[in-house]
Order: sequence, then C-alpha cells, then structure tokens
Amino acid sequence: MNSLILLCAITLAAGTNYELGREWNSWKETHGKAYSTTDEEQNRLSVWLANKRRIDHHNVEAENHGFTLAMNSFSDLTDEEFAERFLNHQQGNYTLRRVAMFEAPQGVKYADSVDWRTKGAVNSVKNQGQCGASYAFAAVASLEGMNALANEKMVALSEQNVIDCSVPYSNRGCNGGDTYAALKYVVDNGGIDTESTYAYKERQSSCQFNSKYIGATASGVVAISSSSESELMAAVATMGPVAVAVDANTYAFRYYQSGIFSSSACSSTKLNHAMVVTGYGTSSGKDYWLVKNSWGSNWGNGGYIMMARNKYNQCGIASDALFPTL
Repeated sequence: MNSLILLCAITLAAGTNYELGREWNSWKETHGKAYSTTDEEQNRLSVWLANKRRIDHHNVEAENHGFTLAMNSFSDLTDEEFAERFLNHQQGNYTLRRVAMFEAPQGVKYADSVDWRTKGAVNSVKNQGQCGASYAFAAVASLEGMNALANEKMVALSEQNVIDCSVPYSNRGCNGGDTYAALKYVVDNGGIDTESTYAYKERQSSCQFNSKYIGATASGVVAISSSSESELMAAVATMGPVAVAVDANTYAFRYYQSGIFSSSACSSTKLNHAMVVTGYGTSSGKDYWLVKNSWGSNWGNGGYIMMARNKYNQCGIASDALFPTL
C-alpha cells in the first residue's frame, strides 16, 4: 500500500496527524506484520486504532486501575478473533481425573515472597505463536521446574511432543486442551522428549516421540483444592512452579504491561487460558502472584504478569491448579 495513501487513511480514520502513521508502520515492523491486500490492511488498521484508543483511555486512569496496558502483537485482532485463536484451554472432566490432592505441610512458615526463577527452576519465556496450546506450555513449564529442582539442572522439554501425542487424551493439538490431560500423557508415556530433539513447529503433526530422547519423566499429578489461594500459596512455596488456568478473556489481560493485574470483568469459573505460577509476593501492600505466560517476552512484563493474590480468586487462578510429581 502506498505510504502516502496509508497515512491519509490513518488521518481520516483517526482524525489525527501523520505521527500515527509512523507508529503504525513501526508496530508492523516490530511484530512482523504484512497484509496481502490494501483492503485487508485498512481493516486491520481500523481494528488497531480501536484497540489503541481503548489502551490509551485505560492508561490515562492507570493509577485507579493499578496496572498499565500496552500495544502488542495482538493489536490488529478483534476480541472475537483473539478469543478464537488463543483462549481455548479446555476445562477437563474433573470427575474422571485420577489425581492426588495436595496437602499443605503442617507447622511450616511460608516465605513472604517466592521467585523460582532465582532457583533455576524456571525456563526462559516461550511463545506459542498461532497454535492454541497454552495447556501444553503450562504443563511443560511446571514439569521443567519440578525436574530442575530435583536434578539441579534445567532441561528444556518439548511442548510439540505434548501437542502431537496427547490427542488420545482428548487434547486437540493447536485447538486447545487440558493441562491435566497433558501431564497424564507424560506419566503414562514414560516421559517426554527434550525440546532440542523434538522442536516446536507452531502446528500439530503426527506423533514423533522417541524414548531415546526423554528429558524428564513424571509419576503422577497433584491437584490443589479448587479456589483455595492459601493452598496454592503453600504448593508454590514448598513444591515449585504450579500450572494454573485463568479467564483471560478481557482486553485488559490481553494488553497487560505492568503493575498488579486485577479485573472485575473476569470469571473465576470460565477458564480459557493456561499459565504457570512461578512465585508470589507483595508490592506496595498488595499481594500478587508471579505468573509466566506463553505469549513471548514482548507480552506483559517480559512475558510475565503479576496477578492480584488473595482477592476473591482473581480470574480463577486457583480454580484448576496442579503440578506433576517425579
């Protein structure tokens, strides 16, 4: 699309100056965006402008919210498109789960803050891209953490292995799945391959698991009492990173940048996205969970979000929490 025409289109759409055109072009370059037709670019531009207005409006009142938002790679998607592509974590049939329940240690004083990154139990932030497999990334992240703590060595494990091979457990590849089912597959399979031997493809393929390249095994799955943030805290403090599921279907979550996230618009029961809690703490008198996402390091605060803790089970963070045993 001719740059002059594009700038004029932006001016007409936004009623503003040409500076916005440079911002649009910079955003496209940063996130590797390209559109096949002029009409498609104009449509995406309109969506981008609408999202920018919402974000700018929020940030004007950021002090009231306690957190800021920022444009990111999702900014040319409508709410419906984003939800369809990325919010497809399945809530498993809990009655069919064969799982042990976590029992908090008695007589233990938990640390006021925990950050498993400082103990070598958290791998670098990964990016699921266009594949709707947050369940695989959360399951793998928790297993990576438990394995690192047990063996004093971080081994990157293969999300692709889970995506391709856990379909018999009712997971749907890049179209969603259940974190428990992903871990149950690893248990029954006798392990999971390393990331270096079973690389991520951002799409589902046929199962290529090879027992020669197992990077970790698991013996079982432990669930945390639903909706109990105190039990979740105990598990994170004493065991390691814990896989969770949340309701991420709000524009504030989608564009989170910094601060402690809290929203009255999210549900504690309609869970649609999986992540992993890697710690907790308190900042300026407000309790938070430190949560690692799988949307790349350009999302949020280096790929992380601080979510309100002890605030009515914010977005369902304690509603479906679990971790593997080795």
